[in-house]
Amino acid sequence: MATGYPAGGADRPLWKQPEFWTTVAAVAVLSVGHYAAPTHDPFWHDLFRRLYYLPIILAAFRYGLGGGLVTSILVSLLFLPHVLMTRAMLPRQASEAVFEIPLYLVVGVVTGILSDRQRKANESLRRAERLKTLGEMAAGMAHEVKNPLAAIRSSAQILAGHVTGKDAEFAGIVVAEVDRLNKVVNEFLDYARPAPLRREPVRLSALLDSCLKLLAPVIREKDVNVKTVYPEAEAAVSVDPAQLRQVFLNLILNAVQAIENQGSVEVSVTESGHETRVAVKDSGPGIPPDKLTRVFEPFYTTKPGGTGLGLPIAQRIVAEHGGRLEIESTPGVGTTAAVVLSVRRSA
Repeated sequence: MATGYPAGGADRPLWKQPEFWTTVAAVAVLSVGHYAAPTHDPFWHDLFRRLYYLPIILAAFRYGLGGGLVTSILVSLLFLPHVLMTRAMLPRQASEAVFEIPLYLVVGVVTGILSDRQRKANESLRRAERLKTLGEMAAGMAHEVKNPLAAIRSSAQILAGHVTGKDAEFAGIVVAEVDRLNKVVNEFLDYARPAPLRREPVRLSALLDSCLKLLAPVIREKDVNVKTVYPEAEAAVSVDPAQLRQVFLNLILNAVQAIENQGSVEVSVTESGHETRVAVKDSGPGIPPDKLTRVFEPFYTTKPGGTGLGLPIAQRIVAEHGGRLEIESTPGVGTTAAVVLSVRRSA
């Protein structure tokens, strides 16, 4: 018996699946054989009660936990009356048979759970393979798009130098939009084709200070107060400075852009045991819970003109360093993005 559809057969009802009828037929044949066997002959009863495991395992493998559990319960209900009928003639066999019923249930449940786990693992593997293939194809296409974009931009710049008025304005729009598309393509290539890590000893506070200097014009424009909190005797850590700089630039820029009016951003580094935590905390409006669960989804963004790849790229880079990227937010209070690294320290 089964309670769902097998893998690859979700579009077919149960009664049109051969596995379902095979299970039903096996249970029916074994039950008829069991009740038709000579009552005084223990051999046949022992044989049929062992053969009951076959349809249970078949249903569990094909239909998962639900199929294994339902089939084992059905077999137990069909098997129990025969045990009660034969306990006077075969007391020893009847006593042993009673303990067979829990085993039916255990085998059905355990086999069903293992089957469900294996099916999920196979589906994840197939999904990963498809995404890998699509990613490689898309990355190749994105790479090919860069050359035409460069030609379009150059042509628009040349036109802008030979025209005036509205025509010059339109040429400028073309250049700006090409730059935006080029940014999207570059970020997509960074996401699809990650570069290998090139580790070297780095003090994270120095890396963060360099990011703050690069973003100083944006910080002044937004009138944001930035506070830094670093350890007094900070140890260097073995990381890829270029890739982590990309992560920190993204997190700090997100924090600054999240502040609508005057506000503050705190950038801190804390060391605890074998972990280093870099936190970027802003006093912005925060992120609603329904949006917070999606911030690491590729191409999901709430910022106008955003690509939705900044945080996914940052998460991948941090994961390649053996760390994790955590985002905590309280609407109306602010958001904290934290990079937690388990790294080897350098003197």
